[in-house]
Amino acid sequence: MKSRFAAAVLAVLAALTLIACGANDLPPDPGTPEPAALDGRYESEYGAFVFNGDGRSVALEISQRLAEKTGLPAGESAGVYVFLFRNEEWRRDRAETFRLTVGGKDHSFPNAVGQTGEDCVSVYLIDGEDAVVFKKIK
Repeated sequence: MKSRFAAAVLAVLAALTLIACGANDLPPDPGTPEPAALDGRYESEYGAFVFNGDGRSVALEISQRLAEKTGLPAGESAGVYVFLFRNEEWRRDRAETFRLTVGGKDHSFPNAVGQTGEDCVSVYLIDGEDAVVFKKIK
């Protein structure tokens, strides 16, 4: 009888733990206002992103080298972007993923959490290499 009661209590505790953990799959609130949408030209050794401030559209200027390594189209193109945390749209400074959609094709890259901000977009575009930092041109 005692073992059944103990087993029931443990089962309830386990269920409550799973509910509590699953209820908040988003990163903790950093306690700061959500950053404004990216706006302006951001450059790296691999090309440039030009964000127009609407939080969605981006013009790309991608080098041949980066295109070969990522599947992004070389040269100039237009697309849309979104920052994600566990496949939900999220603020860029706390997001896990930076997704570009160009020509109907999605390209997802790990975001350098805590590094992407107003003055730079820092993403891991090439497997096994450091994050590529696109710095805002003033």
